[in-house]
Amino acid sequence: MNKKAESFKKYLDDNKIKSFTVDEIADDALNSVVFRSNIEINGQQLPTIVVLDSSIYGMVRVLVAQRVLNDANEAELLKELNRLNKGYKSFKYYFDDNGSLILDCCILFKDDSDGDLIYTMFDVIIRHLNGEYKKLMQLIWK
Repeated sequence: MNKKAESFKKYLDDNKIKSFTVDEIADDALNSVVFRSNIEINGQQLPTIVVLDSSIYGMVRVLVAQRVLNDANEAELLKELNRLNKGYKSFKYYFDDNGSLILDCCILFKDDSDGDLIYTMFDVIIRHLNGEYKKLMQLIWK
């Protein structure tokens, strides 16, 4: 396990946070470790991962909605995501190759993992999604 992942695991253990499962990625050049959990937004459980590796970066990724992009909603959704992406420096929305809506938050680390920083970003993401999720779902299911 890389140092950032060890430090974050210790942070979780010290704070008695039990909502993550931990997966080390075998044969990965950057020694990646994935911490899996869910966040609840408007009654929905959104799969969430924290990826920590040997680089200076860490990633928090939220699966906002699975396989939702289609011809009918694409133009309005892309317009809305562009508006959101211009307004938030700490995270970005995009659609993956399967049309799933993803929110990524890249964290730059000076030293090893900083559990407080990661949890602060979770708080920012959760507050943001609580304000925007309903509108995004309305555009998706229009």
